[in-house]
Amino acid sequence: MKTILAVAALLAAEPAFAIPTPVVVRVLSQGAKFIGDGMGGVEVTLVDVATGKTVKQGKVIGGTGDTARIMNGAPRGERLATEGVATFATMLDIDVPTQLQLTVNGPLKPAGTAVSLTTTRWLIPGQPIAGDGWVVELPGLALTAKREGGRVVADVSMLCGCPIAPGSLWDAKRFRIDAWVGDKRVALTYAGQTGRFAGEVPAGATWVTALDALSGASSAVKLTP
Repeated sequence: MKTILAVAALLAAEPAFAIPTPVVVRVLSQGAKFIGDGMGGVEVTLVDVATGKTVKQGKVIGGTGDTARIMNGAPRGERLATEGVATFATMLDIDVPTQLQLTVNGPLKPAGTAVSLTTTRWLIPGQPIAGDGWVVELPGLALTAKREGGRVVADVSMLCGCPIAPGSLWDAKRFRIDAWVGDKRVALTYAGQTGRFAGEVPAGATWVTALDALSGASSAVKLTP
C-alpha cells in the first residue's frame, strides 16, 4: 500500500505535458480593412496575465484582404480573412487554461500615426481560436499635417491605408478635416489628390483633426510652428 501511495505521489508531482496551442492575431482598421505591410505592419505583444511575463512578440504582416468580403457586411460569424491577409501567427506551449493579454500598436507608418490597444482572453490548451483568430479593431485614422506658407495641408487615410477620395468606398465627402486656431475651426477641403485636404489657415493654428462621419473614426495631430 505504501508503495502504491508513493508512486501516486510521484506521478502527481510530475509536471503536466505542455500542449502546443496556435495563436493567430489580425488587426482591422475601424471602418475599413486589415492593417498590413502597406502601413508598416502592427506590433504585437502577448503577456501571460498570471505571471506578467511576455511570452511572444512580433508583427502583423501581409495584405489588407478582400474588399468586398470585408466591407459588404458579411453575416455574423463568416470569415473575413482570405489567403495572404495580414497575420501574426505563433505557437504557445501551455498545460492549463491561460489568460493572455494582447497589446497591438500600429500602423507603424507614417510615423506618429500608431494607435495602441490592449485586450485579454482565455487560451485553452490545444484549442486554436476559431474563425479569423484573435481579431482586434484599431480606432482612428492615419493623419499627418504640415503648414505650407499660409496653408495647412493634411494627408489622411484609413489605418489600413485604404484611400480617401471622391466617389470611392471611403468618399472624401464624409470626412471632416479641420485646423484649429484656438477654439475656432477652419475647414480643410479635398485638394485633388487621394487623401489630401488643404486650406488657407491663419497663423496660430495648433491642431488638425480628422473625423469619418460614417464609422466614427477620428484622429488629431499637433502642428509644429
